Amino acid sequence: VINNWITGNPIIQKRAEMINKRLADTSNSRGMEERKISPKFILLHTLSHILIRELSFECGYATASLRERLYCNEFDDQPKMAGLLIYTASGDSEGTLGGLVRQGKPEFFNKTFRSAITRASWCSSDPLCMESDGQGTDALNLAACHACTLLPETSCEEFNRLLDRGLLIGTQTDEIGFFKELIN
Repeated sequence: VINNWITGNPIIQKRAEMINKRLADTSNSRGMEERKISPKFILLHTLSHILIRELSFECGYATASLRERLYCNEFDDQPKMAGLLIYTASGDSEGTLGGLVRQGKPEFFNKTFRSAITRASWCSSDPLCMESDGQGTDALNLAACHACTLLPETSCEEFNRLLDRGLLIGTQTDEIGFFKELIN
């Protein structure tokens, strides 16, 4: 389904190519190994961020207490993957307002997921955030800012880079969002 979504819309590929070009430029200028990012990775990474933000609201955990682990593979001979894990490494009294494990159960997760997608459809920095052609470190984000998507850097395995809310919900001009049907 994700691959059909990507191949069915050249705008999705164009947005990912913008990020990949900047990532290659950054890697080359710093003498680092080049890395290619797929639209699927950007989608999963942005989804992870908005879910962490939503779980923070619903469970009482500070966003800095939650972390992500992304599972996405597109470009080598290893099995194809598209998944994410949100977890906490803190075992203190935080999170007693709903329970992270409880929110992962199907009867609760669907509401959390829908709420996260709906919340991502609007940013207090829109239209500037949504129409951005590059923001954040090395301009490696498109529609992603502190008001809608970014997390404390300890929570993000990519240091708040490689994000685009437009791939989740679409932009003001393009109906490209993978989850656009879920927006109320």
